[in-house]
Amino acid sequence: MILAIGTAHRACSLALIQDCRVTARVHDVIGRGHAEKLVPMIADLVGGNAIDRIAVEVGPGSFTGIRVGIAAAKALAFAWGVPVNGFLSTEVLAARAASELARDSRIAVVLDGGRGEVFLQYFTGTSPVGDILAIPAASVAIDAEVAIGTGVPLIMLPAGVRNLGAHIPDATDVRLLPADRLSARDATPVYVRPPDAKPPAAR
Repeated sequence: MILAIGTAHRACSLALIQDCRVTARVHDVIGRGHAEKLVPMIADLVGGNAIDRIAVEVGPGSFTGIRVGIAAAKALAFAWGVPVNGFLSTEVLAARAASELARDSRIAVVLDGGRGEVFLQYFTGTSPVGDILAIPAASVAIDAEVAIGTGVPLIMLPAGVRNLGAHIPDATDVRLLPADRLSARDATPVYVRPPDAKPPAAR
C-alpha cells in the first residue's frame, strides 16, 4: 500500500492507494499550517494499515510546504523501513487531465507560483514536454488543447483552449501515474526558482 502525501500547495492532501485504487483519503484546503496538521492527519488516515511505500509531492510550489511534506515522508520512511519517492505537482494534474481526455491531448499545467508568476509545464497525455518554467502570469501564452491548475485564473486563455479548472494537486491522483515514473524520482525538492529568503552575507 502506498501513502501519498501532498503539501506543496494550499491543501494537506493524503491518500492510501492499493493496486491503483484509493482506499482512504483526506484533502483539506488549509492555506497555511501544514507543519502542525500533517502528522496528526497521517496518523488518523493510516491507522493500522501496513504501508509499503511513501510518495511525496516535491514541487513546484510553496517552499515551506515542500519541505514539510518531504521531511515528514523521509522520517516515516525511516521509521517504517519503506522506500520513499517523489512526484511532481505538475504531473499529477496532467494525469488527472489525461484521464478525462484523449490519450495524446496536449495539456498545459499552470500553477500559482506567487509573486505574480505561474509555474508552467506542458504534457502530451502523462508524458512531460519540456521543463517546468516560472513565468510572469501576464506574459503567458498557452499553446495547448486544455489547461488545468491553480494558476489558470491568473492568465488569459486563448480562444479554443479548454479550461479544466483551478485544481489543487490531489494525492489521490498518484494512482494515475505510470508506475515506473513514480519509482524513478527521489524525494528531492523541485523549487524551479531560488527561495525568497536568502542567508545574510558573510562579514
